[in-house]
Order: sequence, then structure tokens, then C-alpha cells
Amino acid sequence: MRVRALIPAVALALTLAACTDPSGSTDGDESPGATDASSQCDAGALPTITDGTLTVGTSVPYEPWYVGEDPATGEGFESALVYAVAEELGYSVDDVVWEEVTFEQIVAPSIKPFDFAAYQTTITEERAEVVDFSSPYLTTAQGVVVDESGDYADAAALSDFEGARVGVTAGQTSMPISEAAWGDAVELVPYDDAGQAMQAMTNGQIDAVVMDVNQAMAASTVYFPDSDVVGTLPEEGDPSQLGFVLDRDSELTSCISAAVEALEEDGTIAELSSEWLGTEGILELG
Repeated sequence: MRVRALIPAVALALTLAACTDPSGSTDGDESPGATDASSQCDAGALPTITDGTLTVGTSVPYEPWYVGEDPATGEGFESALVYAVAEELGYSVDDVVWEEVTFEQIVAPSIKPFDFAAYQTTITEERAEVVDFSSPYLTTAQGVVVDESGDYADAAALSDFEGARVGVTAGQTSMPISEAAWGDAVELVPYDDAGQAMQAMTNGQIDAVVMDVNQAMAASTVYFPDSDVVGTLPEEGDPSQLGFVLDRDSELTSCISAAVEALEEDGTIAELSSEWLGTEGILELG
């Protein structure tokens, strides 16, 4: 097995798995505050932290969600989507300000230093008890990444991994979904984040890694080009969906949701997904 170069420190923050949670997800109909756009959602009427400005929280940027170290480039799925939401609400590019926060700050039950946060946050019932979520902007799945020259490079079914050592993010969605998919057929090895798991695979310590399929595609094309995404795991229960995060009972929730729904309806989100995520055609492992 070939050993690849170490990825940059920021790439080791492949913490997509840390943005998911095993407690389940809600569907779009249950997102709080979803409503039709109205004059109350005009830029001048929104009760934002700073008048006339939309403050957006995010953490360490990495592909495919953000390209480069500056989230304000408009490149990457979430960066581009934020500016599309801002435009839908009547804000110009210059009216959007980015606030760097930790993921813990995003999901914690505390007053937020942002109007909404965009950081691959899975909608779950547990989190929805302490924060608001917008309508979902992406439905995702768990992808399986292997070394392209390893023993599992040709895997096409769950049964092909029997006896493999598979890296997952401890305490997050990848763990219970992997357990449900394989049972005792594989050995699941927990890691603090997906970046550590990918590095372990390059070192020959494990055979595969499970992470969000969108980040898996970026990992296999940007950070670990000698790896491949061979498929996704079957979902258990409701599908995993990502949403913007706001303060609990925020007056902005309904307007952010309305903007997301409008962008979904007019095809903008599908276009951004195709441009930045590139997960079309990845099949579920049976």
C-alpha cells in the first residue's frame, strides 16, 4: 500500500463526522418556522445583530464546503449557498459578514454571535431542543472510502468488507449507521475525527473510512488522491439532513427557511450541489 503525504493541518480538520449526531434527524416538514417569504423578510425589516448586515457563523473552512481559508470567497457549496440566501433576502455581497466560531458554539444552548451559522450541521431532535434549524438544504449519506490500491479497492457490496477494519468517528452518525450496516462482520475503529481516520488508512492501520459522502468525495480528490469512494451505507430511520443554525426561537428562522425553500424550488441548490459536491452516481452498498 502506498503511503501518501501528510495533509495540511487544516485538512486534518476533516470534521464532517463531528457535525453529525446519532440521535436522529428531522425532515423538512418539521423544520421550525418554515413559511412563505413576505415583506417581513426584506433586508431592511430583519432584526439582525447589526442593522443592514447579515452575520454568518462558521468554523474551520475546508472543501467542498469552503475553498481556501476565507469563507467569504463564495467558492464551495456552503459559501455559495450563504450568498444565494443573502441575495434572496435582499442583502448584497458586501452586507455579509463572517464570524469564526467553534462547532460547539454553533450547537450549544447559548446566545449566538451570528444571525445564522453554516457549518454542515445535521438537524437532530436533540439539537432542535436548544437551537433553531432552518429548512434543510441538503440530504446526505455516509460514504465508504478505501485505498485505491488496497485489498478493498474493488468492493461493491457490504459483504465485500467482511473482516475489514473500518474507521469511524466516535459518538457520531457514522458509528451507529456503520453498526447497523455491518453488525459484527467488520471491526469498527473509533477516531476523534475523519481526518485522523483517513491518515490511519494511509498508514495501513485500517482498511476503510466511513464519513459524510460529500466530504468523502473531497477527501478522495483533494486531500487523499489515492483513495476512492466505493459507495454509501444504507440509511437507518429518517435521512440525515443539514440545516442552518440560529438562536432558539429566533425571529429570523422563518425568513432563512423561506429563502432556503425558494432556492430549492428554483433549482439553485441543485445547481450548487452539482457544481461543488459531485456525489451524483455514487451507489448505495447493498
